[in-house]
Amino acid sequence: MKTLRSYVEKFNLATGYLCGLGILAMGLVLFYEVACRYFFDSPTIWAQETSVYLFMWTMLAGSAYTLMRGKHVRIDLIIERLPRKAQCGLDILTSLVGIAFSAVVSWQAWEMMLASFKYGKLSATLLRIPVWIPQCSLLLGFVLLTFQFAFIVTDRFQFLMSGGDEK
Repeated sequence: MKTLRSYVEKFNLATGYLCGLGILAMGLVLFYEVACRYFFDSPTIWAQETSVYLFMWTMLAGSAYTLMRGKHVRIDLIIERLPRKAQCGLDILTSLVGIAFSAVVSWQAWEMMLASFKYGKLSATLLRIPVWIPQCSLLLGFVLLTFQFAFIVTDRFQFLMSGGDEK
């Protein structure tokens, strides 16, 4: 399990950095589009679609990295007031729900991607991108989220089994 976790966390880290570069690229593409449109009166045919795909990849593929770093949006108003053991129990419960949800979305994304590949679906734009390529971001993001939620459950469970002593 430690080896799998090590690989997943390294992959999450690499994905996190790539997603950061993707956000930078998206900003540059949109800047280029605005400049072309307003200063040269010559909009592009590719910038909007490209930026949407970059957004999909950065937000979906980067979600596990965000969860791994503990940076997802979380409402702590009540949770912070609970004892540490109760916080861990709540983390386990919410992470189990996260695993179930992420696994279902992963399975659905896999089937959607396979159908798109099988039938040769292309985007309905001039770029005619094979649709399975951006759909991969959904699959990758939710598979990684499933693993990351499982790691949270494992960590919190180990904490509770050790007597709940702070490390």
